[in-house]
Amino acid sequence: MSKDQRSTSTTAPAASTSTTTAPATQPATSNTAMLAQVGAAQAGGAVDGPMGKVFVRIAGSASAPGFDRSQLHNYLDKTLKLADGEWFRSAKLDGVADKLMAQLDVDKDGLVSWAEFKAFEAQTLATVAPGARDEASARTAAGGRFDKLDSSRDGSLNYDELSAGTLAELPKGTDHADLIAQLAARIALDAVDTDQGKSPVKNRTLSKGEWTNAAGEMAR
Repeated sequence: MSKDQRSTSTTAPAASTSTTTAPATQPATSNTAMLAQVGAAQAGGAVDGPMGKVFVRIAGSASAPGFDRSQLHNYLDKTLKLADGEWFRSAKLDGVADKLMAQLDVDKDGLVSWAEFKAFEAQTLATVAPGARDEASARTAAGGRFDKLDSSRDGSLNYDELSAGTLAELPKGTDHADLIAQLAARIALDAVDTDQGKSPVKNRTLSKGEWTNAAGEMAR
């Protein structure tokens, strides 16, 4: 994907103030800007890269026209096991699914197309490789980000390190901060991992090579 196909937004995830509605994972963006991002993504072609992997996980096929709210809810529940074992889990899952659909489904047709989903790749890239401008700088920035998150210095990132890193960078007082951090960590593990797909998402780890390669793919 070329540089002019990516959004420039790098803001942190927004949070809901409702006690039962979970936070969104992306900042609010004007409808005009979002339509422009989707239009650029439509020219991006095939379902591929880390974001493509997640799209297929949710929609079931690269050729699917998109995914609906029930498919997204199923992904959060069965694949990511979001909020597993927590109080009010059902309400949290419903809240996250509703918030994500509200932000991702730009044309409000009930389906999140690949173009709509891909339009958020820039936010993911900004998290994995802050300040990336192209493929080379994305790999370099991703390496620095990896080293910062790898608190155990064992050369890999696990769920606890990813969620702790996200939590530490959220604005003080963010509603549902723990859930935001949990969701970000689980999506990162599912999107970036290339060799532990049979393991539960929370049990996977990411090597530095996986992390930097993913950044490079998203920056193309």
